[in-house]
Amino acid sequence: GKLEPTGMDHLLKLAAPASGDTDMDRLASQIERWAGASGIDPSALANSGMPGPQQSQPQEERKPGEPQRICMTSEGRKKLHTTFPDGSEMVEEFDERTDVLLVRKVKKSAGLGSKDTDWVFEVGQAPEAAFDPHSDMLRASTSGPIFLRKDTPEQFQWRIRNLPYPADVYSVTVDHDKQDMVVRTSNKKYYKRIDLPDLRRLGLKLQENSLSWKHQHNTLIISYTRPQEVVEQEQKALREAEKSAIKM
Repeated sequence: GKLEPTGMDHLLKLAAPASGDTDMDRLASQIERWAGASGIDPSALANSGMPGPQQSQPQEERKPGEPQRICMTSEGRKKLHTTFPDGSEMVEEFDERTDVLLVRKVKKSAGLGSKDTDWVFEVGQAPEAAFDPHSDMLRASTSGPIFLRKDTPEQFQWRIRNLPYPADVYSVTVDHDKQDMVVRTSNKKYYKRIDLPDLRRLGLKLQENSLSWKHQHNTLIISYTRPQEVVEQEQKALREAEKSAIKM
C-alpha cells in the first residue's frame, strides 16, 4: 500500500541545523524527538529499517548495557552515531568504499542540570567557524603548530604541521605509566602528549615497536600500527549498525 505522509519523507525533513551540526547529529536528534513523541523506543525505530510510527513489527530487544547505534550513508560516507548507557555519545564517519575512519568526535554526558558538553574531535578536524568581526576580537594564528589525526587503513596517524626544526631535534616515545605518547624537541621548542583512546577502550597497552615517525616539509608525521583487535572491533560495530542503515 501507499506510505502515509508520516513515513520516511516526514522522517527526513530534519530540523533546521544548529551551527556545526552534521547530518548524523540531526538525524539522530530527529529520530529521538519523533519516537519520543510517538511513545516508541528510538532504538526500535532506528533498527526497524521501516519508516513511520505505524511500524509494528516485533523488534529484537537490545541487551541492557549495550550501546545504541544508528547508521546512515550520505555523500560517500558511512556515518555512525553511538549512544552509550551513561549518556555519552560518539559520531564516526567512514569512507563508504574503504571503511577508513575519517572523523570521530565524542561528547560526554552532561549531568542532571548541567550545561551541555562540547564535542571533542579525536580524528579529523572540527569545521572552522566563519569569522565574525563583531565577536571574534582575536583570530587564532595559523603559523603555530597545527595538530591533526588522520588515519590510514594500516595505521593511526597524527600530523603536526608548522614544525620547522631539523629532524634530529625530535623524539617520540611511549610513556608506559601514563599510557600515552610523548613528543618533545631537544631545543625545548615543542612538547605534546598524545592519547590513543582506541587502545584504551579495549584495554590494550601501547607498544614501542608499533610506533614510528618522520619529519618532512615542516611536518612531523607520527604513525602507530593498528592492532588487529581494534580493526575487528571497528568492523563489528560498523557491520551491526549497517543492518539498519538509512541511505540518503
